Amino acid sequence: MTTTAGAACERRGIMACLGDWLVRSLAALWYRLDRRHRRITLANLEFAYGADLSPAERERLARRVFCHFVRLAWEVGELLLAPLALISRKVIILGEEHMEAALALGRGAVAIAAHAGNWEYTVMGYGLQCRPGVVVGRDLDQPWAARLARYLRERGGNYMVSKQKGMKGIMGHLRANRPVGIVIDQNTTTAGGLLVDFFGHPARTTPVAALLARRGVPVLPTLSRRLADGRHLMLILPPLPLIKTADPQADIQRHLELQSRVIEAWVRTCPEQWLWLHRRWKNQFPEIYEEGYQLSAKGRKIEDQRRKTVNGKR
Repeated sequence: MTTTAGAACERRGIMACLGDWLVRSLAALWYRLDRRHRRITLANLEFAYGADLSPAERERLARRVFCHFVRLAWEVGELLLAPLALISRKVIILGEEHMEAALALGRGAVAIAAHAGNWEYTVMGYGLQCRPGVVVGRDLDQPWAARLARYLRERGGNYMVSKQKGMKGIMGHLRANRPVGIVIDQNTTTAGGLLVDFFGHPARTTPVAALLARRGVPVLPTLSRRLADGRHLMLILPPLPLIKTADPQADIQRHLELQSRVIEAWVRTCPEQWLWLHRRWKNQFPEIYEEGYQLSAKGRKIEDQRRKTVNGKR
């Protein structure tokens, strides 16, 4: 260990340095062995950033993504087992006044979120520090895993609504004037989503929050980030504006595009903490995830086709 590294370890503590070393080692092993997710991550990064990142830069960023999710897995263990007071102390919430002002209207509120930072950690911290919120999530296929996920999400006082129950469960909590969290950055089916621009490409996105915004429910971006000292930031922004016209579909489309721009901007500020392992564009562009596909070989022609597609859907 170098003198500089040794001094840094003395400041942070030997156990913290050992923990960092273990995370990096496990992430490197995972990156080496999990060919499927490595390929998905690299394909997503090339598709999203194009020539803005060199192959070497994409490789380094992909490795940092794997490190992030190894650390997140450790933190999930904390959420299941650590004292609630410890978890609460590790969460910083900025912008809580925006949520309180929205809830003062008496219509509930929707917190749109992304798979960025440790969203599970900040949501539990919000329930412990502020008020019970509602997490909308898919019930996992294995019964034991579904029970564990529900316990995790409800341990801090929050509620969980199964995505399978859909709008009915959401509306019940909104009528009770609760904040309902909906993650909007994953691919959906053709029937279940609308096309909006995400990193310059059309991506299927759930319109639930935009539908509710048109009904008068405030929709607030609620974004998460792991900080350098190991704490977790939740940033709550003011409600996104919705211009209501005689064309409901156009209103919903515009609002959903605004949501997507906010999420993309947040991801760009710290890309290593976003879920690049997910096939975000598999509905529209499944070929980028196929074995041997080379995006760069297709060049600008495909880029132009994609932009025409998203513009044509608006």
